Amino acid sequence: MNEWEEDKKETGENGELPINGSDAVREANDLRAREEAEQAAEEARQREAAAAEARRLAEEHRQAVLAEQEDRKKRWEDYNRQKEAAEKARRKMKRRSFVSVLAALIAVAALAFGVTNYLSVKELKTQIASLQSQVTAAPGNTSRSSRGNQTADPGVLSEKAVLETVSAKESDGISGSLTDVSDIVSEVISSVVSIEVVSTVKVNSGFYGQREYEAQGAGSGVIIGGNETELWIATNYHVIEGAKEITIIFVDEETVSAYVKGSSQENDLAVLGIELSNIKEETKASIKAAVIGSSDDLKLGEGVIAIGNALGWGQSVTTGVVSGFERNVTFEDGTTMNLLQISAAINPGNSGGALLNAKGELIGINNAKYSDEDVEGIGFAIPISSIVDIMEELSLMEPRIPVAADQYPYLGITFDNRTSRYAEYYGIPAGAYVYEVGADTPAQKAGILAYDVITELDGVKISSYDDLVNELQYHAGGTEVTLKVKRLEKGSYQELEIRLTLGFKKDYN
Repeated sequence: MNEWEEDKKETGENGELPINGSDAVREANDLRAREEAEQAAEEARQREAAAAEARRLAEEHRQAVLAEQEDRKKRWEDYNRQKEAAEKARRKMKRRSFVSVLAALIAVAALAFGVTNYLSVKELKTQIASLQSQVTAAPGNTSRSSRGNQTADPGVLSEKAVLETVSAKESDGISGSLTDVSDIVSEVISSVVSIEVVSTVKVNSGFYGQREYEAQGAGSGVIIGGNETELWIATNYHVIEGAKEITIIFVDEETVSAYVKGSSQENDLAVLGIELSNIKEETKASIKAAVIGSSDDLKLGEGVIAIGNALGWGQSVTTGVVSGFERNVTFEDGTTMNLLQISAAINPGNSGGALLNAKGELIGINNAKYSDEDVEGIGFAIPISSIVDIMEELSLMEPRIPVAADQYPYLGITFDNRTSRYAEYYGIPAGAYVYEVGADTPAQKAGILAYDVITELDGVKISSYDDLVNELQYHAGGTEVTLKVKRLEKGSYQELEIRLTLGFKKDYN
């Protein structure tokens, strides 16, 4: 083979390099591959940058939409608030306009009535004054009328332990007009008293546990009668609940200490007693028992008058109408009552005061226990017909005067003051929950066991530990009491009656 043939064999027939022959060919292929890879990588970077930009723009758009939605929501809320405020102002203005028009119409009607009926009203007042003078002149008068019309002799209190009353004479027309109640108020205000109480309040103070403080409160009461030794005053139970001292302020500003005759927590009613020997003769002459009316005879829209020690400022007068009957009202402590709804303002301090009809008769006991910021123009009172019998029963009870410190009773029980919500959740009856009974104590000797629940003491309902403590202060050591106890047996609570002789606290300290 010659040299030419060898070169041809190296280069091929056309003088080109073989496809896979030399290093130069491989380098060229590698270069081309690298260029293609770099181009692909660059395209990938460009696509990623475009995607990132798209995501950024999408996020900006989303944030803008959210901001717009939030701004629209805020504008809508502002609009609703402004609309609500405007509507409230409109209703208030409408009420004011209605009251103004109504007042004008009533004033015109009253003027017309006064012109046409002056002589009959004057005659009626003369007859009432004559009737009252006859009752005053008859100290032995103990006659008793029907339940809706009872009073005590305003001059001399009857020796009978009942609520003696004398009805004011019926008249046509005047019961519906309350534009001027000054004559009625002047007749009945001497039957209403202010009440000041000093009570012990327990406050949880964190690390230091529960502490006791003295607190002062104010309320009202109504003189309902008496006997030859006592004067009786009706008020709300919550006014005197837990009170250590009770002071009565009469219409002539004379002050006298009072004690509890009897109370009914479930009816929010209490009757206080004052020894007549502690009342000055001048004060006796200036006061009288209220005329008991009938709340059963009230009509919707009938005018009423409320008198009481509002805000502790002394006797104040408000007027209104009967707004509703048998309103089922639930208070903050969970208790419920059927009350009379009225439009007369009832404020703190009015509790226990008199609710009167246009004839000056007592037709309710005001109750300021209920309060709500959203409520306007609504007051409540206990209808007198539902409690007149209870008032009489409480008046007949023995005076409930706290015992002296050296006579204070002792049970020997450690109590667990559980909340009503806890008790309800676990099905525990309402009462004083016994946690532990001390050895060789009156409670152990009587047979009281841990986890018993004391629900009654000598006929007085016990709903909590505080109720039991409040009730015990009226029972001296050494006296025998009857307890009603609920005990858990075989999965359910059974009621037991236990007789127990109280110990003296001083002996166990």
